[in-house]
Amino acid sequence: GMMVELNIYESIFKNALTGSIVIADAQNLIAKLELNGTERISFKLSTPGAMGNRTLINASEETGHPFHVYKLTDRKQIAPGTLLYTLHFASREFMRNLRTKVSQAYNGRLDIAVRKILQEEDYLDSRKKLKYEKTGNSNKIVIPNLRPFDAINMIANRSLPEKSNTVGYYFYQTVKGF
Repeated sequence: GMMVELNIYESIFKNALTGSIVIADAQNLIAKLELNGTERISFKLSTPGAMGNRTLINASEETGHPFHVYKLTDRKQIAPGTLLYTLHFASREFMRNLRTKVSQAYNGRLDIAVRKILQEEDYLDSRKKLKYEKTGNSNKIVIPNLRPFDAINMIANRSLPEKSNTVGYYFYQTVKGF
């Protein structure tokens, strides 16, 4: 009942899902339940009248893919005793990207290096689906202490497609996976 607006942002030019929730708080919950950076947001969202799981955005605790709050902005009083503020949230991989660095050499197909960075426990530790096209080139690549998303983008820029009729690589996240 306190939520005014829910936004989810996905783009082929962004590496992770982000979003925001605008809240009208008449109970002063923000003062009682102070944010410390470990909060998660769970929800299920679907288009009215749409059928099947393809239209469902499932960010519930049961799936293991809830979003994480990382910022609070636009705090203002709109009436006596009522605050309006925006909670910004992002995927788990976005948060791990901020805390992790990759400093390693990879040898072989570049798509396998990306898969390792995405799925290894020491890096992004993603449990989401990965859909990719195999690369045609195999190189030795050294990642010099970069954040995982920066390392993956660097590899994407150096990758050549296996099939000659494709253009190149983008790394992005949708509600269905990477």
